[in-house]
Parts: sequence; C-alpha cells; structure tokens
Amino acid sequence: MDFNTETEPLLDKKDVNLAINDKLQNEFILNQKSKRQILNRACSSSDFCENLMFCCIDYDLTNRQYELYNDLKNNLSFPYNQNDLNHEKLLQDFFDNIKDLLKDEEEDYENINDSNTISTNINNENNNNQNDLIKKLAYRVGFQNDNPRTDFRAGGFCSLQFMNYFATHHKIELKEILKEKYFSFVLTSINLSFCLRLVAYLTKINNIETTLKTYNLKGFSRKQIKIFSEHLEKENENNIDFFFELLSQCFIFIFKKYIEELDLDKKNENLVKINSITRLAISCFEDVTNNINKNEDFEDKLKNRLLKELKNKL
Repeated sequence: MDFNTETEPLLDKKDVNLAINDKLQNEFILNQKSKRQILNRACSSSDFCENLMFCCIDYDLTNRQYELYNDLKNNLSFPYNQNDLNHEKLLQDFFDNIKDLLKDEEEDYENINDSNTISTNINNENNNNQNDLIKKLAYRVGFQNDNPRTDFRAGGFCSLQFMNYFATHHKIELKEILKEKYFSFVLTSINLSFCLRLVAYLTKINNIETTLKTYNLKGFSRKQIKIFSEHLEKENENNIDFFFELLSQCFIFIFKKYIEELDLDKKNENLVKINSITRLAISCFEDVTNNINKNEDFEDKLKNRLLKELKNKL
C-alpha cells in the first residue's frame, strides 16, 4: 500500500471549508459564542470533520477541551517546509541522533556532523562525499530517495517531529529497530503518524471519510473525541508529547509484532505485514479510547492493551 500516492494531493489541496472552519473556531474560542449558535452555522458546511467536532456538543465538550483538541490538530497539521529554518534544523537533529545510534556500525557516519549537511549539501555536486554519507544514512533508516524531505509530503512536519521524539526518548528501542534492516523506521513512522491522526480527526485534509475507507480504518466516534479531549485536558501543556508518546507505544508494538511474525522466506512482503500490524495497533488505540475513564492513565492502559494483543496470534 502506497500511502504517499493517496495522501499527497489531499495535504496540498486548499479548500474554502478550511477557512470556514478556522473562522468558526476563532469565533467560538475568542468571542465565546453559544455552542448552539455555532452548531446551527456549522451544519450548513460540507466539511465532515467540522460537523463532527461541533456534534461533540451532545457529549458536553467544554470550551477548554474543544480548544485543546483543535490546538493539537492545528499543531500537527503543518506541511514540511524546507525554507523554514526550524524544520531544517529538526531534520539535522534527527540525522545527528540516528548517526549516534549507528556510529558503531559505520565509522563514516562520524563525518556527517559537519555543519549544514542537511540544509545545503543534498544534491550539491561540490560535496559528493557528504552527499554519499547523507544518502547512505537516509536509505539505512528507510527514506525512499536521496532527498529525505520528499517523504514528508504525506505525514507532514509532525511525522518528522515524531521520529525525532522517538529517537530522543526511546534510544534503546530504536537501536534494536535499526538492527532489522528489512523494517523501515521512517516509512512506518510516517504511515503510523498519518493514520492515527486520521482516525482521531487530528488533520485538516479534505475527504477524511473517503480516505479512512481507503485505508480500511474507522474514525473516532463523538464519545471517543470527548474521552480523548478529557485526557488532553489532564496533560494540558504537553499535549504534543502526550500524543507522540502514545504513537511511540504503538510503534514499539508494531515492531515487536513484526519480529514475532516475520517470515524469513517472505521479507519482500514486509511492508504489507507492517501495514496490517499498523491497523491492529490503531484498533487497540481506539479500543482504549472507547473504554478508559478520566482517572486512568492513558499511556499505561494503552501499553497493557498492546501487551495483551502481543500475546495473541493473528
């Protein structure tokens, strides 16, 4: 399954519904208009995600929960921009983290620490040695071509943020993951982060329901949005890290399940297997979201649910 082909035009397409959505959100948060007034106006919009969010009124989504949910969605919806120095720096940080994890494997990776390797040396004929190092490292962790930036078209900037979060907070697990050369850390990260955001409606792409069906996924119910928003409220100031940690637990499960079921004679089918396990991880995430109460720890409950699934056989 090629995620890039389906999602790239959706991420790049501009639509008037996004402007309507932003207008309604700002009016709701800044001017504190009544929920019922906003709902009546939102129902005239054709954007499913927008209507779904306003229908959460039935589950008494508070103003604060609504604000946190939409802040998280907005913060996770930036495309990767190679002209943004902060984006380029994070890409450099990611390669530095990966280089440190692989330094015992390849001595040449030590030379990749030269300044501006990511931002200026890719496809630069005057820096062939550095280009070779970048390309070698990029392919090693699962990028699909010479320029790593192009792989973020589907997952956006948040997929790079997640990869860097995982490389920073789960070094031991990542070192084990990188030993399995048939498992693509990058592609799995991008697919997982995109699909989980899609399921939770934490994305601004259009035609969400159509895209969910394409990947054989089901989106959050209104009740699940309410429950998830309650846990965002508990985290309050660390919602992105909270979401990335939940992603991390799903990612660790995907790798463990993949290794457990790896057929050495069918390694060329590894992407099909990874995509199947990714959907299983997301199903576990949805199950937890549907059954957790406000006082329970989301991360702990997700870990236990994934551990239970690991003990089962597909």
